Amino acid sequence: MKSILYLVVLIVSFGPSAILLTLGVIFSPVWLYSLFESQMATLVPFLLVVAGLLGFWGMLALNNLTLYPHKTDTPPKRLIVYLSLGCIASLTATIFAAYMDWLLAITMFLPIPVTACLTYRNRASFHKQVCS
Repeated sequence: MKSILYLVVLIVSFGPSAILLTLGVIFSPVWLYSLFESQMATLVPFLLVVAGLLGFWGMLALNNLTLYPHKTDTPPKRLIVYLSLGCIASLTATIFAAYMDWLLAITMFLPIPVTACLTYRNRASFHKQVCS
């Protein structure tokens, strides 16, 4: 029951961001082509997609750490970097979405508190492995 509840929370909070990330991955070849054509404005969306993918990987590793604390796939220091990049990407998407619609901005901001909650829940694991 605990894993189903975590899965529902992750789907609700990360669902819209995952859809936006999927669209970013689909359009990333276009941004790379534009980058080679010396349009530096396409560098920001491409970096957001890369940071979002790393953040998504960090979120999956953090969820795995929450559900199975004895099995660690990603080292904690690397996990902190992944989660930080994901939060930066989510915060940047929130700022861009705030110009369009405040409901879209709220849905883009949802992954940040969920990540903070799961990180706080696993604080003992981070502290034990990072400080040793």
